[in-house]
Amino acid sequence: MKAIITFEHSCLTAADFDDGQDFDWLIEQNFDVFRIERKQQRWQLKVRHYIGVIGLPSGGQVEILPKLAQAHITHADEVTQTRQWVQQMLTAVWQALLPKSLANLANQLLINPAAPNPPPINHSLSLSEWLQAYFWQGFAQYVPNQQYQQFEQNQPYLQGKLLIKEQLQHNCHQPHKFYHQSENFVMDTAGNRLVKTTIERVIGSMAFTLPPQWQAVGAVAKDLYDTLLSQALQELTALPSLLAQRNYTFISFCYALLTLQQASSQGQFLTPTWLVNMPFAFEKWVGRKIQQQFAAQNFELVEQKRQPLTVQQGLTIKPDIWLKSADKLIIADVKWKKTATFNDISLADMYQLLTYASEFDADEAWLIVPTLSTQLKAQPIEFCQPKKTRFYLIPFAVRQGCLNLFY
Repeated sequence: MKAIITFEHSCLTAADFDDGQDFDWLIEQNFDVFRIERKQQRWQLKVRHYIGVIGLPSGGQVEILPKLAQAHITHADEVTQTRQWVQQMLTAVWQALLPKSLANLANQLLINPAAPNPPPINHSLSLSEWLQAYFWQGFAQYVPNQQYQQFEQNQPYLQGKLLIKEQLQHNCHQPHKFYHQSENFVMDTAGNRLVKTTIERVIGSMAFTLPPQWQAVGAVAKDLYDTLLSQALQELTALPSLLAQRNYTFISFCYALLTLQQASSQGQFLTPTWLVNMPFAFEKWVGRKIQQQFAAQNFELVEQKRQPLTVQQGLTIKPDIWLKSADKLIIADVKWKKTATFNDISLADMYQLLTYASEFDADEAWLIVPTLSTQLKAQPIEFCQPKKTRFYLIPFAVRQGCLNLFY
């Protein structure tokens, strides 16, 4: 079945699908990624700021990639190049999808997450194939947690401990049976259920058949994910330290993937289906790379809470990036939009940056935007009226995963 590859801002019509029923089905789902429009007496789906994969009833899928304008490039080359840096971004930001309380809970349980193995390098893979390869790489190193569980059974043979009271109560008339209690390892633990649910609802087609013991592990409802994650962390405390760290990394990865899933309007999960809000992912990627890029310069990336702006209306503000050293404060606003020159900066974005700079008394204020170019460098933003804060338009090179600074 043909995979449909599309980009942000594109429009899909029934003509793009081998099976027209897939298009009708997508319209019925009302996914956040699409805006339904009617033009020239035809329905169409306008792609919003999301990336990911949507499984279709026919067995096909729609792959959605981010769009940064390029001149003189073929569709195939654009797809390959975009997949390359998107894979880098997703590898870096999946931890941002985890609950903020998860790190604190892990510390309380003395679980220090192991560094995840790098994903496979193969930019010819679709996003779906790449995520599957990344998942199965982690699954191969995951050691399923098992727990003892007691079973009481009435059978024609004795296994384990004979329960005298129950034997007399149930088997006076059938002495050939034995009411006994036995203990067995079971796979149906919280951590394993998160893994199994991820396989069934996000990963989809499997690279290999699951071992037979996984058949007894059940999937769980979406509203139980948070509870199950907490239970899974408690289970890890019974494991040796190194094993607990490795399993924690994989289980938390599974939870992150489950937060990306999209159910159909009937509550079904057609795999593989997962969607990421691109402005959110880009902001988290930039923050992570800034933290790495400025670590040697004694800057700290500080997690900020929303700050009150007004008393009456209760308005609050929160910069995307708060970078602080002993003698300098840099605040930054991260925008996933084409802003190659000053003419591309919207008045609303400029007002927002001015407000941040004023309210937090920043030494520098940056407007960070994506670029495919390595030549485009940071540029100062000059105002008609002098400002105490220095303002800059800072390009973030997505292919290299770094800021194009002036030094």
